[in-house]
This record gives sequence, C-alpha cells and structure tokens, in this order.
Amino acid sequence: MVKKLLEKSCPFIFSNRTYLAYGVEESPNKYPLNKARYVLMASYIHKEYLNKQRPVRVLDVGCHEGMMILYCRKNNTEVEFYGMDILQERLDKALEKGYRSALLRDIRNRPFPYEGDFFDLAICSHVLEHLEHPGEILEELNRVMKKDGILLVGVPVGLLPFILWRKYITPLHDRRRKPQECSKRLGHVSFFTLPGLKKLLKSHGFITEVARADFLIRSRRFFLENYKWWFDFNQWCGRLFPGVLGHVTVKSRLQR
Repeated sequence: MVKKLLEKSCPFIFSNRTYLAYGVEESPNKYPLNKARYVLMASYIHKEYLNKQRPVRVLDVGCHEGMMILYCRKNNTEVEFYGMDILQERLDKALEKGYRSALLRDIRNRPFPYEGDFFDLAICSHVLEHLEHPGEILEELNRVMKKDGILLVGVPVGLLPFILWRKYITPLHDRRRKPQECSKRLGHVSFFTLPGLKKLLKSHGFITEVARADFLIRSRRFFLENYKWWFDFNQWCGRLFPGVLGHVTVKSRLQR
C-alpha cells in the first residue's frame, strides 16, 4: 500500500533500469537486498573450499533455479552442487547452470536418495518455515552430511510476541493464514525466533557459529539498493541485530 503510493507520488525513488546484480544476475538494482543471502552463503562456501583445498560437495535443498552456483563461480569456488526441488522447470535451469544433479522431490519424503556422510555442506534456505516438522529434515541432513559439515539455514525470524501473534491470533481473523490452508499452498506453517532456531538446530546436532540478518529495509527497485554503502550498512545492522530484522542466515556445524 505504502509502496504503491510512493511509486505514484515519487517515481524517481524506484528504478526502471536493469543491472547485473553483484556481477551475477539481472536485477532492477545493483545490490538487491533480497539476494544478499546468496552473497553471504557463497562467502561461507568459499571459506570451506579454501580450508579443504578441493571441490566442496554441496546439497542445495529447495534449490530453485540454481543461482547459488553462479555466486560461487563469482568467488572462484570449486563446488559440486546437488539440488532438490518440487518444480521440474526450476531443476532444468539448475542443471543448465551446472548442477551435477537436480532431483524432483518433495523433501518431506524421506530418506533422501544419498548415502550417509556424503556432503561437506548443505543449504536449506527459506525451506524450514514451510514444513510442519522441520526437525525431521534436519535429522535427515545430519545423516547425509559429513562430521563437522556446514549447514546454512535461512528463515524468517521475529521477536516472541510477534511470533505468537502471527501463529495464534492472525489465523482467527484471516482464513488464508490458518495452518491447514498454509499447508495446502506450501505457505509458512513454522515460525522462529533466533534462540528457538538455534535450539532446534542444536537438538539435531548442529551448533550455530554465526547468525546474520539479511537486511534492515528492502524494497524491489528501491533506489538506495544501487549503492554499495547502503548494502554495507544493512550488512552491519544484520551483524548487530540478527534476531530482529526479518530474515536470518545461520551458519552451523554438525557435531556428532
């Protein structure tokens, strides 16, 4: 509502151009904050590659169109990507980009078709909030990952009062937000505070090392997202307030 009003009254605030965001993909902005998590995760994968001095084997759960491989190539990181998703058209694009494997699969169906101790690293970005029992997926990731492997998790987070309101009060007056309705269309059915997410990860063997919020304020085509200083400012805020600013990316390590 507010954005539409601003677009009409102050159109100069919103860009109409197309850029190569982060030197990787086309976007209305040079530094789109909705893609900042890819930059962050690629940096974590690059560090793991430097530590191992060999290609890193990565499972990308809910890989969509396989954009992660492009961000890793930008970092000159050698990675073997294995993806899973529920839409074949996404998987086809991931394979075109260079994913070694891309399986059409509902991840709620277990076990995953991989042997134990197979992956150095796994990505589960904006997947857990769509699952009624996210711990079951974490248990399966524990099985297919190597000891001391890295798990990168991204979810929406909030403070406890707002989470409780969204979970219990909102469904009373908004039928679309009822758990059964959200499950049908793969909407958000699980809600997290940062402490709650860390506790869930730990209960399945993953110890949180770093938590970083993705952004302070974002809006598609917003002119400030064309400036590196605005990107850096949002990243600085994300380091200071990882459990408050909407979305968080967590780097955790498997301990057995």
